[in-house]
Amino acid sequence: MRLTNGASDSTYKYMVDGIRYICENFKERAPGTHSERKAQKFLKTQLENWADEVEMEDFHLHPKAFMGWIPIAGIICILSVFFYWLTYKGAVQNSALAVVSVIMTLFAVSCLVIEFLMYREYVDFLFPQRISRNVMARRKPTGEVKRRIIFCGHTDAANEWTYSLHGGLKSLAAVMGGSIGGLIGITLFNIIWMIYDLAGGLYISKFWLFMGVVQLILVPFFIAILFFINWKVVVDGANDNLTADFISMAVLKEMSEKYKRYENTEVCCLLTGSEEAGLRGAVAYAKRHQQELTEVETVVIAMDTMREIEQLQIYTQGCTGTQKNSNAVAELLYQAGVNCGIEMKETDIYPGAVDAEGFSRYGIEAVGFCGVNHDPKTYYHTRLDTADNINPQCINLSLDICLEAAELYDKNGGIESFRQGGREHFKRGYNK
Repeated sequence: MRLTNGASDSTYKYMVDGIRYICENFKERAPGTHSERKAQKFLKTQLENWADEVEMEDFHLHPKAFMGWIPIAGIICILSVFFYWLTYKGAVQNSALAVVSVIMTLFAVSCLVIEFLMYREYVDFLFPQRISRNVMARRKPTGEVKRRIIFCGHTDAANEWTYSLHGGLKSLAAVMGGSIGGLIGITLFNIIWMIYDLAGGLYISKFWLFMGVVQLILVPFFIAILFFINWKVVVDGANDNLTADFISMAVLKEMSEKYKRYENTEVCCLLTGSEEAGLRGAVAYAKRHQQELTEVETVVIAMDTMREIEQLQIYTQGCTGTQKNSNAVAELLYQAGVNCGIEMKETDIYPGAVDAEGFSRYGIEAVGFCGVNHDPKTYYHTRLDTADNINPQCINLSLDICLEAAELYDKNGGIESFRQGGREHFKRGYNK
């Protein structure tokens, strides 16, 4: 049963209509594009109706780096297989091919770990530079700012994932599993091959033929991964992540229209750019404003893909488990959910990240709040992520939870009262 008053019907309608408007008028909002920046400028004008201050900041990035290394890695693996067969057949009697193969595949593995799993800048300088932007709106308290809560979404949209559209999880699991597993396996084999070849070994044992055949079997996966990203299609991003943008904006809209201010709690909406390029907007904002965000207690609730009520979850760890988020903010969000009639669970480790991790990296207490199925549906990162495919009920409930979280945060005088509860919940897991 609901224990809180929800937002107004006009605010619910505003979110749905706003998502449709952005999808229709700001197409192809890929990270670092003119369309992304134009959308941010438009949303800034909307926020100026309800916020006391709205700041728009540009930052530089290399948007293709986060996913652009993937086809390079596929080509590396194919070349490595080719080089091995040249050596095995005796066409080339030179250990240099083994050494080169090891260097190439180790480089590909390092891209996988640093760029894709840890969301860190690694090979970015190899790709073209672009400009993206963040928009920050503040609704100030009546008195001194003693604490701050930020609701966050990202405005950019992803390039289409080919295998998410064609086959969903089955295709994604097969292509990603085969190519990633193949990359790691070939790298380990290349090290053995290099040592053996440098030692002057002869390829007499059937082991070498067997391993060569295994590598040939993996080649179709390496070819498939070349087409993982469809660089020609930028999705509308209605769910991922205009839902979070408009929920974050609606918090300020609702407070403004109800003439609500807290005494010492500043309520903010942050719309980041270039999340789909590896959290670059959140990282840029957190890095630039680290002192401000740590001098005054600040908590961040970063939302992403608010689509399915049954999948509303709290993300206390991200970047494939390599970055820890705040248990205390998770407890705040959990209690807000309970007050809105839903008991959300803490998510398991998953291969991905949300903007919360960009803030956690710089010591700012943040947590992820998402409503996306970890068994990706065909709308996830595809052309089917349209305004016709959103779930208004999930968006409305998510807004109510955010409004309740702001209320609880202010009422309890900050995050400390949620810290013990967060530790206890983390030990036993939310609703597990």
